[in-house]
Amino acid sequence: MSGADASFLYFETPATHMHVLGTLVVDTSDRPGWSADDMVELLQHRLDLLRPFRQKLAGAMLRLHHPVWVDVPDVDVREHVSRVRCPAPGDMAALAHEVAAFASVQLDRSRPLWECLVVEDMADNRAAIVFKIHHCAVDGVGAARILSAVFDLSPDGRSEAELLGAREEARALQKPEPSVLDVAVHTVTGLATRPWHTAKVGVSAVRAVTGIVGRRVGDADTSGGALPLTAPRAPFNGSITPGRTVAYVDVALEDVKAIKSAVGGTFNDAVTAITGGALRNYLLKRDELPDSSLIAVIPVSTRGDETDIAANRTSAMFTSLGTDVADPVERLKVVHQANKVAKGDQQAMGSDLVARVSEAAPPNTTAALARLYSLLRFANLHPVVHNVVLSNVAGPPFQIYMAGAKVEGIFPLGPVMEGPGLNITVVSYRDRVGFGIIACSERLPDVGDLAAEFPAAVEEMLLAVR
Repeated sequence: MSGADASFLYFETPATHMHVLGTLVVDTSDRPGWSADDMVELLQHRLDLLRPFRQKLAGAMLRLHHPVWVDVPDVDVREHVSRVRCPAPGDMAALAHEVAAFASVQLDRSRPLWECLVVEDMADNRAAIVFKIHHCAVDGVGAARILSAVFDLSPDGRSEAELLGAREEARALQKPEPSVLDVAVHTVTGLATRPWHTAKVGVSAVRAVTGIVGRRVGDADTSGGALPLTAPRAPFNGSITPGRTVAYVDVALEDVKAIKSAVGGTFNDAVTAITGGALRNYLLKRDELPDSSLIAVIPVSTRGDETDIAANRTSAMFTSLGTDVADPVERLKVVHQANKVAKGDQQAMGSDLVARVSEAAPPNTTAALARLYSLLRFANLHPVVHNVVLSNVAGPPFQIYMAGAKVEGIFPLGPVMEGPGLNITVVSYRDRVGFGIIACSERLPDVGDLAAEFPAAVEEMLLAVR
């Protein structure tokens, strides 16, 4: 396991759950009797295509180096799939309540790090399939690959001939369980190379700081960029507890594209500005809007070589949400400029700095510091690094099916971290853009009220740009 992947294990505490979730809402009208049993059958049939679903952790000796993955030859999917009936009235709010409870429980590290919850008996012949996978096993790209392995393009599924190539590729990647000697060699190698990794981190960090400072000082076009540790404190920022609240909302893809085109920006500019508008209106109604803009950290994929064994290849950029700007069009322009500066900073920092820092981090020390940080509630004491984690993932633009049922909507959920206390993950699917919102239940108990502001923010921005 790479250091970047392992860091999600080290940073996990009783309050910080380092798993990601994906909710798929399906229409079962054409599949009478559809239930969790259909998902069990599908996952068992395609288990060999889902590598993270048939691997478990094996620790290095005395946790002196990063863990390794080992294949589990006899995974029983039924032990990982659970079902629950959606409470009345069976709508998306009721679904979100069930998913919040599911998200509040950490995964068992003694077995493959995934679970699936099937929420049956929703209103209008709908159901929901919720995957929970540890972040050490997948990033956004990995989650998309898992989805592509289990969805179909028709309710009839795929033939064995269509799956043959994928099965052969998966079998070629299987590895035997490491022996005691293998683990010992792995640990010793990690200890021996750690000074070298630490030296590389030092060089990379100097280059990153020099590059960012150099462009901020020498480039007049870097005004409006956001910086970490300069964010105002919002009500949902600070130390967190284990409980989670969840909300879902979606908007029309064509509306987001219209907003994007208004200033010649990107899809991410539009999503960021919409999020800024929703948070501004939410905080204004509670008389809690800070004078300066909220700052978001946006994960950026740095994956290049598809043969890279690392499950996570990401960097991050800090950007303004423009919550201090009342005019929607001006907010969009502010966000567009801030994102442009943030991309330049991220490129100057280098795509491999996060990976190198993670590779050099000593496991025991990192995990102990993470627990101490959470236990002593340090996030309440120091300046706010950033207010929210905002991710944007491209989903399939075409209709997909899951275990024969038509997928109506996709809503991802990321981990909630100490400090921001709020994570918003966005995915486009067909002609809709879904927002999955998850927060610490103590910090943001009325997350549904925040979700309701997103359609209003879209309408407000559409009227302004037109």
